[in-house]
Amino acid sequence: MAVVTGLDEYQARMMDGVSQVLSGSGLPLIVHATDPYGRGIPSCLSALLRHGLPVGVVTSANSTPEEEREVIELVSVAGIPQVHIGQQIVGSWCVGGDNETGMRQLMHHLLHDCGIRHPVLVKGLSHQVDSAAREMFFREEMAAHGLPLDEDLVLEGRFHHDHAYHAMSELLNRTRDMDAVVALNDESAVGALQALLDAGLRVPDDVVVTGFDNARVSSRYWPGLTTVDQDLREQGATAARMLLEAIEGRGEPRRVVVPSHLVVRASTVGVDREPDGGLATAISIAISSREMLAAQDSVIGLTRATIRCRTVREVVDVVASELSRLGIDRCFLSLYDRPVGTPVGTPVEVEQARLVLEYLKRKPCPSPNEVFPTHEMLPARLWPEIVEAGTMVMQPLSGAHRELGFVLFDVLSGPSTPAEVLRLDLSRSLEIVVTAQELEEHAATLERLVARRTRELEQANTELHRSLMLDGLTRIANRTALQEHLDWHWSELARNADRLAVLMVDVDLFKPYNDRYGHLAGDHALRTIASCLQRSVRGEDDLAARFGGEEFIVVLPRCGEQAAAAVAARFRRLLAHSAITHESSTVAPVVTASIGVAVATVRDQNGPATLLQQADEALYRAKALGRDRVVFAGRTMPVFQQRRPEQIAPAERPEQIDPPDRISPENAG
Repeated sequence: MAVVTGLDEYQARMMDGVSQVLSGSGLPLIVHATDPYGRGIPSCLSALLRHGLPVGVVTSANSTPEEEREVIELVSVAGIPQVHIGQQIVGSWCVGGDNETGMRQLMHHLLHDCGIRHPVLVKGLSHQVDSAAREMFFREEMAAHGLPLDEDLVLEGRFHHDHAYHAMSELLNRTRDMDAVVALNDESAVGALQALLDAGLRVPDDVVVTGFDNARVSSRYWPGLTTVDQDLREQGATAARMLLEAIEGRGEPRRVVVPSHLVVRASTVGVDREPDGGLATAISIAISSREMLAAQDSVIGLTRATIRCRTVREVVDVVASELSRLGIDRCFLSLYDRPVGTPVGTPVEVEQARLVLEYLKRKPCPSPNEVFPTHEMLPARLWPEIVEAGTMVMQPLSGAHRELGFVLFDVLSGPSTPAEVLRLDLSRSLEIVVTAQELEEHAATLERLVARRTRELEQANTELHRSLMLDGLTRIANRTALQEHLDWHWSELARNADRLAVLMVDVDLFKPYNDRYGHLAGDHALRTIASCLQRSVRGEDDLAARFGGEEFIVVLPRCGEQAAAAVAARFRRLLAHSAITHESSTVAPVVTASIGVAVATVRDQNGPATLLQQADEALYRAKALGRDRVVFAGRTMPVFQQRRPEQIAPAERPEQIDPPDRISPENAG
């Protein structure tokens, strides 16, 4: 396995050398191209190394020293043989280019052949061995020739085209007092070259430009770039041979330096001084441009196809239809399984992946949507495909806030741009559709939560309203609930001129009861009376309520005198059965109650206050007649007379003595 940063030509040429050696040994090569702009080690790489799946690992310099150390530590902990390219690690197998020879040859050419005296230095990555060595030899050669280096002309290029272009453009806005640009790799040299040309300067007439690596990009621009060839392919091949030694337990860890040599082109000597007058450079530019145009066409096609995708399935289908244009024969796309309902941006362990695309022999296969351990790269049935391919590229896919999965495909020939765009387009499209799906699921979850909370709130409000409508002591309806109930039914009954009955109940001689037995006993007695009254009503619209103190009211919508008499009878029998001792009563040895009943035909012009007043007057007459009786408004005689002592607290259970629901006032009692 090889771990590299990106899939640019620098890495591709090294991996080509590794692949050539390993293919002869029968070992397949997985080139893990990490995201140069990612954060930390990707989960797919971490899983591979933690489980010790590779038999050997070749690493190249990483984008950051932290990630570089993390990779080396993971490999070391797993006990996997490893070789490092472009790194110097004591006691390890290491390979590198001859930076000293190459850089000193380059500086000799610039100082003696070109006569430069005031150069710009475009640096690389400070933590990388190659970058630090090249800068050191540059400074040594300047000092050896007695030339002071203006630190204002030292730029941060970070081995990248765009960084070098912007840094050079900013410098040209301040000064043009320079005669050369020495970049520590070809990518940054081309960026600086482009900035010079955009500023109207001529290369090499006004400023000479050099790079390092002899990448194909160095001969893609006019004029051709003078550079140093450090034989990247041979570095890769040497690393692979050393890895085989380490795997087989042969030899000792050591560092091998691969020779470098200067390649002079028109960016320092002009086209006229090139051996063939620049013809080879022109042909190289033409061939490279054609390849780039073909790659760009396939890249545009892929981008256009994926930009409208709205589901993962659409992304998979579109990518499968475009892979042949990219020159890919086999490709496997796997996404990480995330727990259902995981909020966006939440870190999760990605120990399992799901295969969503299986592309073989330039045709998509029906995907079984298999789930497999991430460290195995593919379901076990597809491992022979890796062996047959010989060399495959593995790229992590990530969005702005999380990792999405990884893609495994054949090594591409030609420009590396399509492979990079495949990673970018897949990452972008999958991030959009996965995020949209998660947002939809999150919205649905919120809707369910809101609906549940709404129901809970409605229930709470109902319960609160109910509690506000209950009497605190007796837990039957209070006076507020009574008024609302009475007003609402009065309005409803007035439409059809229906009847409404009201019972006003007063506990006989309740003050003497409290005086004798105390208020706690009085409260208990009121709760018992309220319970008897509550059990006396039967209709769903009937209401028993506490009116105040020891007074209660019963509202009976659509009821006449017979129904009112039945309710009164039930209450009197239940109260008698409860047999609440009242030795201070002059009426009976137990608690009794007087009841006034009023019945009216409801009309709009009347109000419930009149009916309540009639019931109150009837109650007053019941008390005046000796209490413990029922009196109807408008009648001179009570319906129920005072009971004889033997009628008090009968032995029968209430349900055995309850009268029929409807009895006439004439024969009641």
